[in-house]
Amino acid sequence: MDLVSYSYEQGKRVLEKRDFESLKAKGQFFTPPSIARLMAKQLGEISNGALILDPAIGSGVLICALIERLILENKPLEVSIAAYETDNELCSLSREVLTLAGKEAKKSGIKIHRQVFQEDFILACLPDEQPSLFGTTNSKQSRFSYIISNPPYFKLNSDDRRVKAVNGKLNGHTNIYTIFMALSAKLLLAEGRASFIVPRSFCSGAYFSEFRQDLLREVSPYSLHVFQSRNETFKNDSVLQENVIFSFEKRSQPQKNGYWAGSINISSSNDDQSLENGIISRRVSFNHFLSDHNGLLFFRLPTGILDEQILEAADKWDGSLEKYGFQVSTGRVVPFRAKGLLREQVKARNGTVPLLWMQNVKPYQVEYPLDGFSKPQAISINDPSLLMPNANYVLLRRFSAKEDKRRLISAPFIAEKFAFEQIGFENHLNVIFKKKGILPTSEAIGLSAILNSAIVDRYFRIVNGNTQVNAAELRILPIPPLEVIRNIGNRIQKDNADTPEKIEGIIFSTLWESNLLTEEFPMIQETRITMGKIEQAQEI
Repeated sequence: MDLVSYSYEQGKRVLEKRDFESLKAKGQFFTPPSIARLMAKQLGEISNGALILDPAIGSGVLICALIERLILENKPLEVSIAAYETDNELCSLSREVLTLAGKEAKKSGIKIHRQVFQEDFILACLPDEQPSLFGTTNSKQSRFSYIISNPPYFKLNSDDRRVKAVNGKLNGHTNIYTIFMALSAKLLLAEGRASFIVPRSFCSGAYFSEFRQDLLREVSPYSLHVFQSRNETFKNDSVLQENVIFSFEKRSQPQKNGYWAGSINISSSNDDQSLENGIISRRVSFNHFLSDHNGLLFFRLPTGILDEQILEAADKWDGSLEKYGFQVSTGRVVPFRAKGLLREQVKARNGTVPLLWMQNVKPYQVEYPLDGFSKPQAISINDPSLLMPNANYVLLRRFSAKEDKRRLISAPFIAEKFAFEQIGFENHLNVIFKKKGILPTSEAIGLSAILNSAIVDRYFRIVNGNTQVNAAELRILPIPPLEVIRNIGNRIQKDNADTPEKIEGIIFSTLWESNLLTEEFPMIQETRITMGKIEQAQEI
């Protein structure tokens, strides 16, 4: 009997009766069978007498995948399973499914003790004597040998009791899945293992930095699987986050100073259908996996040799927008709030100026006005707070689709091309300018070229799974020395380079000549690199 598919289909039948918004609010999306089997495999050998936890069991898919694995290994043993589920209907279903799975396991000499609690996992398992999940505790709660989980994904208010439990480690609003991970790390036995499928977003961004730091003092990551497609992992549930399977082992003793050091296995697949024979993996050293920028810790996910070459090159660049005196802000015009000020187009003497949208920013150039564009391309000057002086800027789209050719799409805004004193920038744009003084044209062109370059775009993809380009991440993005950036801008102007290929050639030759790339480093033309497809992404 296919226990995994059975539990998955039974769960889907329950959820099909509910509307999508309700499922989204509760974070109820079941793990597809192929992914569940991969997660069960990540836990390694299951020891006799093990105590196993699924803190969000749903219909029992993950536990069934683990039991199926034990049956296939034909190794008689005895294990105990504890699980939590808040949904009454799913709780009843998971109990029925585990009873059936227990009967199947018994045929192979495997004894399964099981208990499903209809309780909130976090509230039920908070440490008794210490409110911080990361502090030392003599909690009377059980300790588990293995934990496997597809936790719910939804945000909690800062005054929620579950958020307060982490003792200020996650400020303001947070997503419940990080608390599941934190508490699970606390509940693991020494050398116990856990495997979670979670949004990749927890790996990057300043928001989760403290969580990552504290987690690594408790555990050692040993495996991370990346799903390259945003919409395939939970394709039947309209879940658009990019997901990862993150597996870790509990330290024998918490590390007070410093982090885990070693290596991690990073693997990748396009979707759940390619898990049988489409996985390519490699060992990645901790210095390529971890990045520390001024106390902010990031997880980087290089999926091939070229990615690691890019990390090695970029890690030697000690420049940043912040260091060079640049400021990053978002466009001031929020269309629905400024609706009464928007105009279809600029007209002479009607008190309007150009309004630039994300769509006006193309790689290396601003296109204004746009033909056939359905949105207003002008704004009244009646509210000066929404406008910026007409000056040189570097514009960068704040959003992109993961399937876009580039994550970073930038263009220089050159003041002399616009005969206006003020300009409007819509809120979906990042606007980069000098904190003090004027941004020279050569710097604007050079900086925009660097941000558009394949090497920086690929670096951004390695360190960031989000399709949103945040100002905080831009400020710490490593960039070459300012003199090199100016040189690139001057050469683009001198050569009148007007195609991406010509500009990319100038960027790479300048970086090579400045000893910022090795001679062996390939010129990259494509940044959407899948493991095993590196040769398609470079031109040597």
